[in-house]
Formats: sequence, structure tokens, C-alpha cells
Amino acid sequence: MRDGDVVPTAETILLVDDEVGVLKGQAKLLELNGYREIRQALNGDEARKILKSEEIALVLLDLTMPGESGESLLAEVHTRYPGTIVIVVTGATDLTVAVECMKSGAYDFLVKGSDTSRIPQAVRNALEHRRTIAQNRLLRTAITRAEPRQPEAFREFRFVSEVMQRIFVYLELLAPMPDVVLICGETGVGKELIARGIHHASRRAGEFVPVNLGGVDDHVFSDTLFGHRRGAFTGADAPREGLVHAASRGTLFLDEIGEMPMESQTRLLRLLDTGEYRPLGSDRQEFSTARIICATNRDLEEAVADGTFRRDLYYRIATHQVTIPPLRERVEDIPAILDELIRREAERIGKAPLPVPPAVLREIQKLRLPGNVRELQQHVLRALISSSWETVAKLPVRPASVEPSEGGVAFPEMLPTPAELIRALLMEADRRHPGNRGAAAAAVGLSPQAFSNRLRRYLGTSAEE
Repeated sequence: MRDGDVVPTAETILLVDDEVGVLKGQAKLLELNGYREIRQALNGDEARKILKSEEIALVLLDLTMPGESGESLLAEVHTRYPGTIVIVVTGATDLTVAVECMKSGAYDFLVKGSDTSRIPQAVRNALEHRRTIAQNRLLRTAITRAEPRQPEAFREFRFVSEVMQRIFVYLELLAPMPDVVLICGETGVGKELIARGIHHASRRAGEFVPVNLGGVDDHVFSDTLFGHRRGAFTGADAPREGLVHAASRGTLFLDEIGEMPMESQTRLLRLLDTGEYRPLGSDRQEFSTARIICATNRDLEEAVADGTFRRDLYYRIATHQVTIPPLRERVEDIPAILDELIRREAERIGKAPLPVPPAVLREIQKLRLPGNVRELQQHVLRALISSSWETVAKLPVRPASVEPSEGGVAFPEMLPTPAELIRALLMEADRRHPGNRGAAAAAVGLSPQAFSNRLRRYLGTSAEE
């Protein structure tokens, strides 16, 4: 890899063979398996020109070409382009040849004809190996780097705390990688802002496309993400490209992934594993070039344990998992966030900015703020409209210190199950805030949509918004 601090998002494959038919066959086979960035060369000189002009992730190299041998080109690639993986393809079946190729730096050795069907899997394994090496190198630098190199990518997220500084250094290192990132945290902590920051830092060519999966059934999920062909179902009078297509070469942000029904989880797992999807009503497989970022305010390990979230999907999305602390655990960030919210909301509603008195700021920093930045935004809006911080200053603050055994919950002799506890919590929040689903949701740290979904699941209500 030429730049030791970058993992390229486009993994270009170079095919080198003196037979045009072989090149076309290999290119077609790889295209059918989702690889789009493919270059072709009939000899070593053509291959060198391509290697000099662009980043090549992998070379599929024929050893037995007329003129210059493939062995010399293999040695040159290994020396000059150490970040480029080479898979040797040859008609020779001699084990000695394979051993010598491995010594010269080849990652794998395939025999023409008999091993042709192995090419896509061999390429997939090689590229995964290359990514792992690059990622390990990048992530090691996070230990020594004090701040993000692209702070402008995260400019919408205001913070001064050391914990957020470390999180953004880590996210910046993950940004150029094609891997899934899982962002966890309470409602209102800014998970979408963080996902946008990752997208900007990745410098991907495509768009940032967000979609909220809360309350979406399997049909809507499939149609929204994968699209449909004309006549796929009643009312499908025109074809529709899904959001996976809209996010091509960009980022698809899946919010509230913990609220997905099981059928949709299966479809998402296939997309993540193979990059393949099929629009409704189509017999043709499509391939995604979108990078996927997921977010949840739900404990997915708990969801796996209670059978509402697929274990294999959880392991697939949780490789790079980041948990954003709630505001009450990083109160030093609140002044900077308040300044930004006051500026933005005052401009939006046409009011003069309203400075926060020091005494009020101290009271705000004591609030529990279950809705985090989203709740803080509502306090700012009310203060601007009334031209006073008085109502915010009178809000009840969180307890200074509570022992775990004194959590304010009276347990019966026979302890309840987790589902019973959740049911009781939802009912109490709904009772305290009758007719105000937003307030009830904020009280328990959920979005209104997620709160309604859980009411359906645990109480069997219609949970109308």
C-alpha cells in the first residue's frame, strides 16, 4: 500500500494474461461476484503502466506468458508495491512452482482450468487479508494520536471531553475502511451526526443516505432498501431504485437496527455477507457498493439473549462497535453543545440568542437528560421562545449519588423477569405522560418510534403516535 495511513475504499483488481479470452472470462466471473473495478493487461509492460498510474489492491497473474515471465513481474510487484496482493494463475501443476511463487511473495496459487471456480473465493480471501493488515496498522496509531486529523469531518458534533476526543480519533481511523460500524448510545446522543462524520472522513464518492428502521415491516424494509420492478406488487406502477442503490459508493446509515423484524434481519445479513440484493419482482442479483453504518439505542446482546435479534447478524455488525456516552457522563461537553444549539435555534426561529447564566448552566449540568442533546434542544427552544431560562432552572435534577440497592424500585420476594421489568417501566412512563408519547419516550431514554415499538412488543398495544 503506497500510503501507509490510508485504506482505499475502491479495491481495484488487475488481471494479467497473454490470452484475451482468459482475461474476458476472469473479468466476467469477478463481475458476477460483485467486483466492479477491474483492469486488464496482456503483458508485463501494460501491467507496470497500470500499477504506476493507480492503486491496485490485487493482481491475478499468469506465470506462463511469452517473453517476460510472470515470476519476474511477481518479484517486482512484491518489492515495489508491498500493499498489493498477488494471486498466481498458471497451467503448471508442479508443486515446486507453487512453493517458489509463495517464496517470491504470492498470496495464493491457482491452476488454470481446474481451479477457475476458486477465483472469486481466493480473491475474496486475499482482499480480506489485505484489509486486516491495513486495519491493524491504522488502529495501532490511535494509541499515539491525540486528536483527529480531519476535525472538520466531525464539526457538527460539539465536544471538549477527552472521552469523545478518543472516540473520534478511533472513528477517523475506521472511516476509510469498508467495514460495518455499529454506533450505540441512548436516544439523542447524536448517532446520526457521528455517522455523517464517518462518511465525510471516509471521502467516499457517493452520498450519505440515512434510513430509520424503527417500525418498518419486512415488505417496507425490502422495498425501501432494495427497490422494486414495475408490477412487483399491487400499486407498483413504476420501478423504484432502493436506498442501497442511492448509497452506491457512499454510505448507507441504518438507524434503530435493533427494531428490525427477523425477516428483515435475514435479508440484511445476506447483503452484509455477500453484497448481493434483489429488488422486489426481479430475478437479477444486484451488488452493493455502499458502506454500511448501523446505530441502536438498544442493548443488542440482550436482544440476542431474548431471541429478538439474530446472533450471527450481531456478530457481523459488532466488529467495530462504538458506544457514545450520555451527556450526564460528560457534562464538560454541555456548554459547547448549548452554545451551538442556542445559535442554531435562534437563527431558525428568528430570535436573538439568549446567553445562559452561570447558575442556570450549573443546574443544567445536574439534569439527568435522558433525551440527551435532543432533550437539551427542547429546553433551549423553550427558553428562546419565552426569553427566559427560568423553566429550565426549575427542572428536577438527578440524584447526586444512589447506591445500586436503593434504585427506587421495590422488588417483590420473587424477582421479575427482564421482560416484566421492561413492561412495568413502559407502563409507568406512559402513565406519567398520558397522551405525550415523546415525553414518555424521553423519560426512559428512547426515541418515540422505539418506545411505540416496545409498547407493541411488550404490551400488545396499537401504540399510535
